[in-house]
Amino acid sequence: MTAVTHAAPAPGAQRAGEILQQLIDLTPEPGADAGPEHLLRTFEGIVARRAEVLARIVPPLRLTEADRLLVGEFERRQGLWQEALAGALRAVGEQRHGNTQLRAYGRLP
Repeated sequence: MTAVTHAAPAPGAQRAGEILQQLIDLTPEPGADAGPEHLLRTFEGIVARRAEVLARIVPPLRLTEADRLLVGEFERRQGLWQEALAGALRAVGEQRHGNTQLRAYGRLP
């Protein structure tokens, strides 16, 4: 786990704000009309690109008060993705349920 402190960054130290901005830039809002497959594929790409950014972090990571806005924006976007992915999961579940019912009706005499 990366250490996060609340002190001013040392010269040459990695700033949390820089990392957060990169993560925000890699996390667009999900498309409103995107289907489950597209959402999943897109989010998998986001996660892979985020992992590359996170792998370059050198602790300790310094968080300033100004970085709090970036944290909020990142959390907002992540929340939108969680909602979109949960909706996609519900949609796939409803499709599977409908398919099961059709198969059951197809077996009736």
